Amino acid sequence: MPPARHGHRWPWIAGAAGVLIFAAVAALAFIDPFNGEDEPETPTYTEAIVGASFRVNPLFVYQSDADRDLAELVFSGLVRLSDDGTPEPSLAESWEISADGTTYTFALRSGVTWHNGEPFTAEDVTFTYGLLGNPATQADPDQAALWQSVSCSAESEMTVECVLPGPYAPFLSYATIGILPSHILSEVAPEEMVNDAFNRAPVGTGPYEMESLNETRAVLLANPHYYLGAPEIERLELRFYPDVSSAAADVVRGEAEGLLVDLTINPQDYQALQATGEVTPHPASRPAYTTLYLNNSEAPLIDPFVREAIAHAVDADGIIASLLGGRAVRADSPVPPGTWAYDADVQAAAFDIRFARNLLDAAGWVLEEDGVVRSRNNVELRFSLMTDQDPLRGAIADAIAEQLAEVGIEATVVRESSGSLVTEFLIPKEYQAAVFGWDPGADPDPYPAWHSSQATGEGRNLAAYSNETADLLMEEARQTTDLEERREYYRQFQALFAEDVPSVTLYYPIYSYFVSSRISDVSPGVLFWTSSRFANVHEWGTQGQPVFGQ
Repeated sequence: MPPARHGHRWPWIAGAAGVLIFAAVAALAFIDPFNGEDEPETPTYTEAIVGASFRVNPLFVYQSDADRDLAELVFSGLVRLSDDGTPEPSLAESWEISADGTTYTFALRSGVTWHNGEPFTAEDVTFTYGLLGNPATQADPDQAALWQSVSCSAESEMTVECVLPGPYAPFLSYATIGILPSHILSEVAPEEMVNDAFNRAPVGTGPYEMESLNETRAVLLANPHYYLGAPEIERLELRFYPDVSSAAADVVRGEAEGLLVDLTINPQDYQALQATGEVTPHPASRPAYTTLYLNNSEAPLIDPFVREAIAHAVDADGIIASLLGGRAVRADSPVPPGTWAYDADVQAAAFDIRFARNLLDAAGWVLEEDGVVRSRNNVELRFSLMTDQDPLRGAIADAIAEQLAEVGIEATVVRESSGSLVTEFLIPKEYQAAVFGWDPGADPDPYPAWHSSQATGEGRNLAAYSNETADLLMEEARQTTDLEERREYYRQFQALFAEDVPSVTLYYPIYSYFVSSRISDVSPGVLFWTSSRFANVHEWGTQGQPVFGQ
């Protein structure tokens, strides 16, 4: 906590003269000797967020974006991600990886303390990772699957060794999860952790420490001992709102100074935020992308000419301009732009109606004079185009159907609930085409979404894409720990993906982070999670104080 602004403590001096001297000295402590004014007020920042806080604990933040935001500020992990996703030291000062890629040895940063002043040690790391791998903890299931197979031990007070069952390059991105204080929580049973009082009064090693938390707001104070440098903004407040419209309204009224919005924001609310001269929009890309999935195992999409023609017939740029207000980046690859693995030279299919028609003609799909649907061997070129109940995805599906009609393909849009779309159609591959999304997370590894081994069972290769060379590239990329080698494998994979056209990646969304114009050095980069906008919060600066309600 920042030191309280009080005058010096003076010994009591008896008599009126002593009292007067004390008063004079105390008064001088609050006066600027150059202009005679009070000291500057504490630098503050207030942000509106949608949602509510339940458990500010890295184990459970998967349940709430508000909790993830707060955990990003309160806790820190062994590793942090740079703007492009490159792993960088955080609580770990450095690490070494064994030649076979299975053993990671972390040298912890010395001198780090918890918010309560206790020293941070290797025991805290092994304690946290043990909880993540314990099914009784009810931690993030996406994290648990990995940590259950990893064995971590404290080799010394400041050294941790983690042994993996096999080489796995994305491991460092998992080591970004916040570390918990074993000296506070070691006596709490894993099954009781989810309801422990710690989750409402967390203690971490991050840039901010929790002062208060209730149903309407969280107040945090700068950690003066933060190992990457004490934040300039000494008081940070997050206010909770039930929806984007109410949050945006408070920003417009000047009752809050910041708000992160995605593509689903009401256009009127977005325009009102843009018109507010007190906040500046900072664009921030997300690695999650929306795709026109094409089932490579189902007719007529098993035909590569049909898939390529579809890729040239779909006007992704037009969809971005007309339906997304231009707030998206065309997805030329399943590897997110802005990340270290993205190849900016990838040559994806360009919108070209004439070329799409020529491809279909060459493949024998004939459009009779005055006809509307092509056919080959008495089979018409038509299929169902599924999506969920999301209005935006529905509008995108409708637009794609209209575009495909221009080249003689009939796509009938079918809307299902998200749950049934995924479990009854996409995962079992009981569909032909679908508009849906995929989020690769903190590491750009495309293996879970595009490797042929993930095309069966509960795997998430929804397009049933199968290419031996692509498989090999993805396998090698997740096994090498050399970043440049991984980059080259992914470059080759992206070129092959563009050639095979197993599906049509449409766009990566651009979020808008509206922040008070008096806050400087805001640099959200790629939002691997929405809380990533706070990655460099300790470097933010301020110019003046907010004037609420203006």
